[in-house]
Amino acid sequence: MSAQSTPERPDPLKVGIHDADLDGLTIQREEHFAKRSPARSGQWRWLLLILLFAGAVGAWRTGLIDQTPSVEVTAVVRMAAGGSSGLAATGYVVAQRQASIASKGTGRMEYLGVKVGDRVKEGDVIARLEHTDMDALLQQARAKLEVARAQLVTARPELQEATLNFDRMKTLFEQSFATQSEFDMAGARLRRAAGAVKSAEAAVAAAEAERQSAEVQVESTNVRAPFDGTVVKKFAEVGEVVAPMAASTLSRGSVVAIADMNSVMVDAEVSESMIHRVQAGQPAEIQLDSVPDHRYRGEVSQVMPIADRAKATILTRVRFLDLDERVRPELSAKVTFGAKPGSADEGGESWGVPSTAVVTRAGRPVVLLVRNGAIVETDVQPGSPVGSLTPVRGTLTQSDEVVAAPSESLRSGTSVTVLRRPS
Repeated sequence: MSAQSTPERPDPLKVGIHDADLDGLTIQREEHFAKRSPARSGQWRWLLLILLFAGAVGAWRTGLIDQTPSVEVTAVVRMAAGGSSGLAATGYVVAQRQASIASKGTGRMEYLGVKVGDRVKEGDVIARLEHTDMDALLQQARAKLEVARAQLVTARPELQEATLNFDRMKTLFEQSFATQSEFDMAGARLRRAAGAVKSAEAAVAAAEAERQSAEVQVESTNVRAPFDGTVVKKFAEVGEVVAPMAASTLSRGSVVAIADMNSVMVDAEVSESMIHRVQAGQPAEIQLDSVPDHRYRGEVSQVMPIADRAKATILTRVRFLDLDERVRPELSAKVTFGAKPGSADEGGESWGVPSTAVVTRAGRPVVLLVRNGAIVETDVQPGSPVGSLTPVRGTLTQSDEVVAAPSESLRSGTSVTVLRRPS
């Protein structure tokens, strides 16, 4: 009997197991992360942007980020045409009021109360000489005056008594109760008393004059400032002998030199062939070598009536209209003379600025200057453009800088950051 063959079971390794329940339990890891990862990364990106924006706004509000606008500026240019005679001259700053101060008397200096650069007032004691001997003379003169006054006090009662005695003798003589001899003696006594009083009065006057002389000698040992000024030089030191007329190298003639800084002018020499272009009252511009970035306004104060035959020049004096502490005597200076008063060229300074710098504010032409880091609106009178520049007239100076192309948001007082345009 043939054994019944049993059916062969399939090999689970060769036949794939497929079960619906098992298929449902499968975790699709790659698909899950593929769907959620982009959304989540986008949220983080937006959150980061929001945080950065909030931080920037906070920094701007707290001033950590500079809020001042930046402006491009350029220096003004002096225009050659109009307002200038084209004449220039060189010279030096000179104090018109200056003096070397010396003592009236001779002696050894015991006190010096100033140094170079100090300012003094009129009447201030600058220095003092030894005056012990002068003090003794003054005391002696005062004593003599007291003696003379005492003698006068004694002589006056004697005169009064002599006057009364003479009047009595005169009455008695007229009534024949006194002799001629007695009357003559009374008259002589009266004349002697009157002479004594006059002599005492003269002695008092002489003693008073002697006292005043001694006081003057004592005062002569004080060296005082004759006017308000600044000490510019010192010639003597404490312990040196000072004399009004120094006759040897061992004595000093002057103690200090002072100058009135408010009286400084520029002495400039103009060729005699050009002097017809200069007159008193003419505007001028002064440039000092020591202050190269500033121009001082000036005015011709005087044209000397005599020429220098050796140099063929005439001296002119130009005073400062805007004097400051940087102007010192003996500085070299250059003077540019403006148009003569009443001439066709007269009309004020002319400055060149970029054509875009002139704007209209409130119906008037202005330029915007930058001074001390802030905007300053300045009224101007613009002329016809010359190339890229527009000539303007106004209260400008050589050191001013204008905003090349101002925006409507800029106003006077606005703080700005300066960007300089190369000239």
